[in-house]
Amino acid sequence: MEETKGRPAVQSQDRSGAQVNQRGVWRRFFHTCKAANLPYGFLLFYILLTVAEGFILVRIPQVNSNFFAGDVSVGSVSMFIGMELVSMVVTQSILFVNHVVRYRTNRNLRSALWGKILRLKPAYFDRVSASTLISRITVDSDSINEFVLDVVLEAAAQIYYLTITIAAMSAISIRAGLTLLAFVPVSIAMAFVIGRLNLKFQNTAKFRMANLTEYLSELIACLPLLKAFNMQGYESRRGRRVIDDYYRANRSLIGLDVVGQVVGSAVGVLPEIVIILMGIHMLQNSTVDAAGWYTFYLYAGTFIGFFNTLAGIWERSKSVQGQLNKVSDVLYEEEECVEDYVQEIVAEGDIMFEHVTFAYETDPVLRDATLTIPGKGITALIGYSGSGKTTITKLLERIYEPDEGRILSGGGDIAAYGIRDWREKIAYVMQETPLLSGTIRDNLLYGIRREVTEAEIQEAVKQANLDGFLAQLPEGLDYEVGQFGTRLSGGQRQKIAIAGAVLSGAPILILDEPTASLDVTSTDEIIRTVVSLRGRRTVILVTHDREAVRAADHIVLVQHDHTVVEGDGAAMARMSGFYRQLMEQGGGEV
Repeated sequence: MEETKGRPAVQSQDRSGAQVNQRGVWRRFFHTCKAANLPYGFLLFYILLTVAEGFILVRIPQVNSNFFAGDVSVGSVSMFIGMELVSMVVTQSILFVNHVVRYRTNRNLRSALWGKILRLKPAYFDRVSASTLISRITVDSDSINEFVLDVVLEAAAQIYYLTITIAAMSAISIRAGLTLLAFVPVSIAMAFVIGRLNLKFQNTAKFRMANLTEYLSELIACLPLLKAFNMQGYESRRGRRVIDDYYRANRSLIGLDVVGQVVGSAVGVLPEIVIILMGIHMLQNSTVDAAGWYTFYLYAGTFIGFFNTLAGIWERSKSVQGQLNKVSDVLYEEEECVEDYVQEIVAEGDIMFEHVTFAYETDPVLRDATLTIPGKGITALIGYSGSGKTTITKLLERIYEPDEGRILSGGGDIAAYGIRDWREKIAYVMQETPLLSGTIRDNLLYGIRREVTEAEIQEAVKQANLDGFLAQLPEGLDYEVGQFGTRLSGGQRQKIAIAGAVLSGAPILILDEPTASLDVTSTDEIIRTVVSLRGRRTVILVTHDREAVRAADHIVLVQHDHTVVEGDGAAMARMSGFYRQLMEQGGGEV
């Protein structure tokens, strides 16, 4: 696969989860290291401690051989105790620094990932679930630590240990040292095969775990609906299938681990047999004495242990590669409007769509749409379900950018405005209004970056007809709404959102089906609130409510073919059967 400029090619993952990008791993690694802002001072200290540990590991067999030769002098005993104490201190210091590096790196990378996610384009969240992103931050972020500490530095340490151990062995018998090196290719081949299989099985297990997490997060959030439709039995069976998939993936990993251990043990026994036979031969020929042979045997055991560790590091590197790819994929994603903008925002005057075409994938949702939203007036957006009404508001807020055409505000192209500054000019009240955990006051003030007086809050509450509800609460504005506002009705959440939009002072107010969750009385109250904003705000109503449409100064109809027509009520009655039917039926989607 050809790589794009500045970014490793991303290989798509099939439904089995077995496909992992094998290319560009080092580029991804260094890019992720940069984002994680590694604590290089601690890493340097870690390396120095590792060098000290290697020196101690080489010295310990030499000290032990003195006891084997019968030297139990005070000097030998003192040397042994001193080496053991120093070894313990160095080992614990390495462990401490390892933890410091892990925790700091995790903190830095998680912060970088969260900041990156907040800057990504909204289209990214159309294809990646919330549970997947949570996994990237909480679980996959540790991959950089595993790669740095458990793969790169550990491999370097083991190679260093092997080098100094081979040098020490060669000082006793060069021939014996070279004989042990003959087993290196066998171990490399075994590690390569096991590592490749481990990568495949690990990635499959993580893919199945992601499926399980996504399934559970969705179903737990919808438990009341599940019970209402009496679907416990069906979802129980479906859940067991997802859990069994994850179990089978882990069973494959366990099987691979057992095979790897058996093969590794078998391969590890051969050099030990060779060492013993060579030792017998060297002792018989008086090539070495008993103390020298004992020292060589300790070195050989250390050599075999180091090399088996290297094989395990290779297998671990393939396992962690899939996680590292997932993290780096997020870091490589294109951010939302990173360009610098110098044009001053004009949020007054008419808003105009000029020949705007937009498609989420291939089929256009809007086709050559030209329309006008009068400034400081009330515009109703109506049309068939799925025709593109909400898409118009998302394009206006620049959640998405037009594929063709442009959008003007006060004569200026909104694409030339700083996107965050432009969005501050818009207050958006969604059809399904989510609230954040906290109080009503917290939700009213969320996103407002200026000092707000109590009088302003009370005026906004009154305009949204929320004052009657608040009067019934002992806590008033300090009432806790619960997670996602679950302690409130849909209509109450809607009124709070409208009050917050009014309080924001944004010159453009978008209300997406503001009366859909309200009773007749509340609907009339909201419509009166909207009417009171005429001449002060540019109000856009996505609605199918007859009375809300009648309150509008201008009407935009999105048709079945994703084109638009517009005009006042009289003009729409002449042009559109949909409009006439809507006004006769009194609401509801047609």
